[in-house]
Amino acid sequence: MSAYLEAVRRTEEHLVNSWPSRRTVMCDGWVFREANGYTKRANSASAMEARGPFRATLDQAERFYTSLASPTVFRLSPLAGPEPDRILADRGYGVLDETIVMTKALGDIAPADSDVTITGNCLDAWENGYADAHHLPANKRRAHRAILDRISPLPRAFASVWDDNGAIAFGLGVLERDHLGIFDIVTVPQARRRGAARKLVSALMHWGSAREAKTAWLSVIGDNEKAKPLYADLGFRELYRYHYRVSDQQDA
Repeated sequence: MSAYLEAVRRTEEHLVNSWPSRRTVMCDGWVFREANGYTKRANSASAMEARGPFRATLDQAERFYTSLASPTVFRLSPLAGPEPDRILADRGYGVLDETIVMTKALGDIAPADSDVTITGNCLDAWENGYADAHHLPANKRRAHRAILDRISPLPRAFASVWDDNGAIAFGLGVLERDHLGIFDIVTVPQARRRGAARKLVSALMHWGSAREAKTAWLSVIGDNEKAKPLYADLGFRELYRYHYRVSDQQDA
């Protein structure tokens, strides 16, 4: 495996560990994950060290997800190689959400802004604020909370940005070995474009650096033209991209 693919594999491993599913099945170097439908990355099949004929893996994946009454979703990173993309396209799987994984080496990071707070546990104020900002329905809130609970015992940082009216932005950091994964960055609509996301990410990087994290990573949808410049300005650089192939785009 090349140095590049090894870097991708390590980051994919950190993703699986930091954003856990409810159920995980291994199949010839592919990981089938299921988390009650919350986020495609926790409810999809992705390659770690793909081997064997992909058509057999595809058949197994379709049986697995059909048994759960879920659409079959493949998350295709460079580790999958080109063949699965071609076969899935021929079978009618549609493409969704090209995503960029970005990384940054951590050194001395400036302390968090005074209007950012970080807690090690998921308090009701953080959970409700995040869910409200994302307009999550009740079933998605439960599935999201289940993922957050399963992250423990990894160190977690639930960050909030505050102004005079209360919490206006939310973010999550997860320390997995010496890598800091950054998730769930969201700002309430009325407070966007005022620097809250920058404060969140900076505070989480400081939190991770203080706990000896060597690298931070995050993912951003490829067409998110507001977030990409922010992360680039903070020093994040693209490592790789992935996209989804979905059996039924409407259901997914």
